[in-house]
Amino acid sequence: MESAITRAVVHVIANMHHNFREDLTIDDIAQAAGFSRFHLTREFTHLIGVSPRRFLRAIRFEEAKRLLSDSRLNIAEISHTVGYSSVGTFSSCFKSCTGITPSAYRLLRSTAPLAAGEDPHRDAGPPTAPTTLHGHVQAPAGDQSGVVFVGLFPAPFPQGHPVRCTVLPRPGAFVLDNVPTGKWYVLARSVTQRTGEGRQVRHTPTVGGFGPITASADHAPEPVVLRLYRVNLATLRLCSTAQQGLHPAPAGS
Repeated sequence: MESAITRAVVHVIANMHHNFREDLTIDDIAQAAGFSRFHLTREFTHLIGVSPRRFLRAIRFEEAKRLLSDSRLNIAEISHTVGYSSVGTFSSCFKSCTGITPSAYRLLRSTAPLAAGEDPHRDAGPPTAPTTLHGHVQAPAGDQSGVVFVGLFPAPFPQGHPVRCTVLPRPGAFVLDNVPTGKWYVLARSVTQRTGEGRQVRHTPTVGGFGPITASADHAPEPVVLRLYRVNLATLRLCSTAQQGLHPAPAGS
């Protein structure tokens, strides 16, 4: 049953990546996977650490950040491109996820000098450290790449909403911008695949973590390394993996 659930979550993640630009709802995703909305949300959250709604939002905002940095599309066009019908909803959700508005993010990423009096941190909400967290996710040896969720949490387990998050198409480098002042844990979850006997492909939940890190106006966190390791879904349900998965980055990382 666990392997069937894992395969279903892999299918759901692929569906999100292929269709996030559409007006995709969690009901649509659950129906396509053969789950009820409640069952999908419960099993997806057990496996990935966040709800499918928040995971889909993170995918959309990664594309939105790319468009804000690299394109000339206006905010309304970007909002529509990543699957939002309301610019207001897009802007408020973007700020909730990144800590700043889409316009402020574009200013921060712009290579052009700011106009006199402009402050890219305006409307940024609570006080934040002027810092960015860099890191790298490493998959277990022999596993093929899978989509990775990386989130910044106040505790060493993914409970509640991440204060910052990102979705990677595969293990590798990541960046979390505008990290708030405080102590945080960086947690990652993924589903990797490996070929077993008879060349049967097996999907395996993997987790990793680092922390606590400290961010403040005068202390920027050093780069972190998140080493994913394999677990089973029953272990994830007991919430023990995140507490066991906090390892310091090696010197020089």
